[in-house]
Order: sequence, then structure tokens, then C-alpha cells
Amino acid sequence: MAIFLKIYWQQCYVTLDLLDKKILHQLDRNSRVSYSKIAKKLKTSPQVVKYRVEQLYKNGILLYCWPMVEYRGIGYFFGLHFIKLKNLTPEKEKEFYGYLNSHKFIPIIMRGQGYADIIIGIDGQGIHHLNEIMQDLNTRFSDIFLDWDTVIPIGFSRFNRNYLVGTSESTEKVAFTGASVKKESDEKDRMVLSMLNNNARTPILEIVKKVGISYENVVKRIKKLENSGVIQCYTVLLDHVKAGYPRYRTLIKFAGLTKQEEKRFFTYCDFHPNIVHHLKVLGNWDLVVDIEVENMEKLRQIIEEIKFKFSKSIRRIEPTYIYKIDRFRDIPVEYPEFND
Repeated sequence: MAIFLKIYWQQCYVTLDLLDKKILHQLDRNSRVSYSKIAKKLKTSPQVVKYRVEQLYKNGILLYCWPMVEYRGIGYFFGLHFIKLKNLTPEKEKEFYGYLNSHKFIPIIMRGQGYADIIIGIDGQGIHHLNEIMQDLNTRFSDIFLDWDTVIPIGFSRFNRNYLVGTSESTEKVAFTGASVKKESDEKDRMVLSMLNNNARTPILEIVKKVGISYENVVKRIKKLENSGVIQCYTVLLDHVKAGYPRYRTLIKFAGLTKQEEKRFFTYCDFHPNIVHHLKVLGNWDLVVDIEVENMEKLRQIIEEIKFKFSKSIRRIEPTYIYKIDRFRDIPVEYPEFND
């Protein structure tokens, strides 16, 4: 595996300079922020920022900008599945990933090596719908499914990617999904949200044109989605391998975790520059953390540090190296006609 990763990195790694990293850091914090505001913050020009962002897209480092959405607020129930595969031929692999990428209710698809070969997130319109989708997957692809773990997310927290700029500080406003949100959205709200879900930087005027409401109405609806907690923040999806910071989705099992230790571990994750997501779950595991780090040796050091600092609480840690992310969003595409 180590040899494979080394070769893969040599083929895909793209060098980012400090300005690229600072721009990505600003977009990670708020991907709808204007180029002018980024330029002012970084003491450069909007033209330079725009050009750099275009190059990041062109080189495949910046995949898309997306809103972190409280899926419960618009009626979805979320399940996360860690699947181990067997007997996967090239033909079956093409069929399998083709089916996943065409499925409306599967907004997260991550290909991995390690504990899981594929990690998928399913949005169901209730727990029974979620179960129906997973049963259908198992029926269609039982010949390649060796085993899987299913967990139910109960609280997802996002931290700033401070490794991009070499700082270790708390995220000033941690975006969080898992709270109770009133379902007060109408069809126009969902149309606006669908366009932002496709591209968080979608201009207001483009939303006006496609949704068919006024400029003021679009602004009002976006504000309502933000203030109600349906939209928690706007961030980015990177090709982490090309950026030089591959993602490791890491499962953690605790034993006798107290509230005090749970809070201490959350604070540790918040301040750690390479831990970007903290996901409390129900099931065979207690927590999922996303670690984005330069190499496997650095990952090993982080895991050893976690084991040392929380030796009384940690029972098991299982990382999965994510070599490709097909999709990573919170909600399905409800209006495909709004996609690029």
C-alpha cells in the first residue's frame, strides 16, 4: 500500500505556493466571499485572486464550492456506510461507481484503501427510505460486497483547514449539523438551496434567472436559510491528493468516555491544524474524524499522539486513506436542471 501511495502522489501532486494556500484557506472559511474581500485580506488584487482560483480549478485542485447544510432542516435522514469490497473486476467497478454517481440520494462517495474500500453517505426521506436504498444496493451488488459498517451521524462539526497557512488556532465559529431545525422551507427556498448546493459561488443574478424570483427575494431567502441554520457555512472540496494533503477518514471507538473527556477531545480536534471534521455517530463506532496530512508518517504521529493523550478513553482507531472523492455534499441534487 505504501508503494502504491508513493507512486500515486508522484503522479498527481501539484505544488501550491503560499498565496495559493492562503486563497484556499479563505475560501475554506467562506467560499461565497468576494475576490475583492480576499484580495484585501491578503494584500493583493482581485484580478490576481480570480486568476489563481481559475488555475486551482483548471489544475483540478479546487473541485467545487459547497454549502454545509443541516439536512434534517429540509427533511432528510442521513446514514454513513463503510463498505469492504471483494471480487471487483474492471467491468463491475465501472457499473458500481456508475450506479452510485447517478443515484440522487447518495451525495457522498469516497473511494478508499484501508479499513474501507468505499464510503458512502445516503440521504433518505426517513429511516425506512434509508434502509430501502441500502437494501437495493446490497441486492444489486451482493456479489462484490464483503462486509459493511453503518453509522448514523448525530453531530458533524467543521474546523478551518489551518494546515494550509501553518497555524494552530480554534475555529471562531464551528459550523455544525445535528441540531433541531424547523422545516419552514418552500419550493423556492429549495430551488435556491439546490443551486448553491451545486455551486456555492453561484451569482445572485443567475439564481434570479433560473428560479424566477426577484433579486431582493433571492437575497432574503438565502439569509433566511443561513439564519435558520439550514445553511451552516460555505466551504470547498479539494482534490486532497493533488493538493498534497490526502484525507484519512478515521473511525474511533471509545471505552468509558466521560463528558469531560469528550469535550477535551473535541477541543483537541478543533485546535489541531490537520483535523478538519469531527463527526459523532451511533453504531459500532463513536466518532469519525477527517485528517488531512502530508504523508502516512505524519498520520501515524497524529494517531500515536491521540492514543497517548486519550489513553484511558481510546479503544480502537481505524483510518481509511481516501484516494478519490466522487461527491461530498450534505444533501441530494433536488433540481438536476440547475446543475452545470
